[in-house]
Amino acid sequence: LGMEQDSEIVDTEELATFRQQWKEELGLVISTEQHVNEDRPQDEAAGLYWMGVAAERSGDMHGAIMYYRQAVQLVPDIEFKVSPKDEPKPDPEDCKHSSASTLTEAFECLSLGALCEPLRVSKEVHISALPTEVLRYIFRWVVSAQLDLKALEQLSAVCRGFYLLAREPDFWRRACRKLWGDCSPAAHGGDWRSMFIHRPHLYFTGVYISKTTYVRPGERSLDRLFKPYHTVNYYRYLRFFPDGSVMYQTSPEEPALVVGKLAHKHRSAAVLLGHYSVQGSTVAVDVLSYRYHIPASSHKRHGRQKAQSDVTHEDWFHMELLLKGSTRQKLCELQWQQHYCHSLHRASGCVQVSHFSIDYKYTPFFFSQMRGFTKLSCGLLT
Repeated sequence: LGMEQDSEIVDTEELATFRQQWKEELGLVISTEQHVNEDRPQDEAAGLYWMGVAAERSGDMHGAIMYYRQAVQLVPDIEFKVSPKDEPKPDPEDCKHSSASTLTEAFECLSLGALCEPLRVSKEVHISALPTEVLRYIFRWVVSAQLDLKALEQLSAVCRGFYLLAREPDFWRRACRKLWGDCSPAAHGGDWRSMFIHRPHLYFTGVYISKTTYVRPGERSLDRLFKPYHTVNYYRYLRFFPDGSVMYQTSPEEPALVVGKLAHKHRSAAVLLGHYSVQGSTVAVDVLSYRYHIPASSHKRHGRQKAQSDVTHEDWFHMELLLKGSTRQKLCELQWQQHYCHSLHRASGCVQVSHFSIDYKYTPFFFSQMRGFTKLSCGLLT
């Protein structure tokens, strides 16, 4: 009897020990599940929060608000429970250029394979249907022989595909070599576009204008009590061409009345034609003017053309200008350095050199863009 009682006591103790262990293990599992269930909404809310941050950075404000709203519904104070160091890192397999340092590399990373895509479905043929080679040819006509790279930059703002196409080195290489011949962009990190932007050069899509204003005394009145003073305004105009030629005109007329006459290269009584060269930041300009002699007997015949045999003097006006930047635009100002004239008397062959002192009447030239000059393309960028 005693042995049976001892055996029952042992069984009861083992059963109690087993029950106690089972309860502890069951309680641990339940607490773990509760902890996991408590963390799950916060993790989900954090994921939605960071998706909203990414959408806001990309400019999708509507999508960002939706993600933020879902995150707040799960955890009301989620913005205080996340840390910047917890922001998920982009998957390197999604984009090989995820660490792109330039906008061009970022756009190449996001490229969808097509150069550009239509915004809405249309029955008309979209420009993206053209081959890339044809689009490059069109872009060369946009830049034209006048090197209108500003138009290329405006074209790059149309879409991501046009941006990539406008950043191709071929356009900028052609423009640089047309300006400076056989050159290399090694000093600018091998970037042709950076070389064109930062190396001093002239603009060909407008006119450089210099306005001079001064006061001169007039003649006294008959009673000698009044002496007038006159304010004199006149303008100097310089129009450069990529082939090295230049037009120069001095006129009292306002620019609106003159610049249209400088759209195409020509010589006239008011417009002097010549050539220029650029060395570093120095621009040397030489323009030719003729002085004619017309016999008095021929003045009665109206419409008589001046013949080459009537030329008595050839005047070469030499100007040295310094290319500088200003608050208006980069490298758009020309400051006077020297100005002199070589006069050749054809009959005697004598040459006379006249130097002009640079004073307050020699005001700087400032470049003015003319839309009418680039309305029609004058030739292909070669």
